[in-house]
Amino acid sequence: MSAIVASVGQGGKNQNDDVVLVQKLLRGKGLYAGEVDGICGTKTIAAILLFQKGFLSEPDGLIEPEKTTWKRLCSAGGWDGDSSQWPQEKKIESLHPNLRPKVQNLLDALNAQGFQPKVFYGWRSVAIQLELYKKGNSRLKFSFHNAQKPDGTPNSYAADIVDSRFGWSDQAEQVGFWKALGKEAKRQGLIWGGDWEKFRDVAHVQLVPNGQLAAVKHESGL
Repeated sequence: MSAIVASVGQGGKNQNDDVVLVQKLLRGKGLYAGEVDGICGTKTIAAILLFQKGFLSEPDGLIEPEKTTWKRLCSAGGWDGDSSQWPQEKKIESLHPNLRPKVQNLLDALNAQGFQPKVFYGWRSVAIQLELYKKGNSRLKFSFHNAQKPDGTPNSYAADIVDSRFGWSDQAEQVGFWKALGKEAKRQGLIWGGDWEKFRDVAHVQLVPNGQLAAVKHESGL
C-alpha cells in the first residue's frame, strides 16, 4: 500500500497524488461516489467526515500521514458494520487481550448454571456510542466499549452480556440472570455496572475502574 506524503482533506495540503489515493480508498469502502480526479472538493471532504464518524468523537475531515484516520483507512481488518450483529467469536476478539479470557470464563460459568449468555456488545464504534448517548441509553459520548488501538483495531475494555432468551427484559431479572452475571463478573475481577447507583447498567462488565476512561481514550488516539 502506497502512503500519502502530506495531509488530505479539510485544511490539508491536498497534493494531487495523495488525494487520488484517498479517493480510491474511500471509494473502496463505498463512501465516495465522485470522480477520482485528485481534487479535494466537498464530496471528498464529506466522504472523509462520514468515514471518521465511525471511530472519532470529533471528526475533522482531515487525513494526516501515519495518524489514526489514515491507518484506519488503510486497514482491511473487517471491523465494519453493526458490531452488535457480529458473530460471538468476533465480538470476543474485539475485546482487550486481558478482558477476553475473563469474559470467556464468565460465559462458561453462566452456561454451567443453565443460562444462555451471549455478548451483545464487545467493541462498538463512537458513532453508535453517540446514538446511544442521544437516546439517553448512555451518559457517555466515549465509553470503554469504544477503545481501540492507534491503527483503529477494536480493543474494548468492556462487554455487555445478556441471556439470549431475555435480553434486557424483566424476565432476566426474574430468573436471576443479572445477579448471577454480577457474581461471576466479580469472581473474574471485573467491574459490574449493576453496582453503579447513578446509572445502573446490569449487562455491563469492564476491565478497569471508571477513573481510567480518559487514559483509555488518549491511548486510543481519540
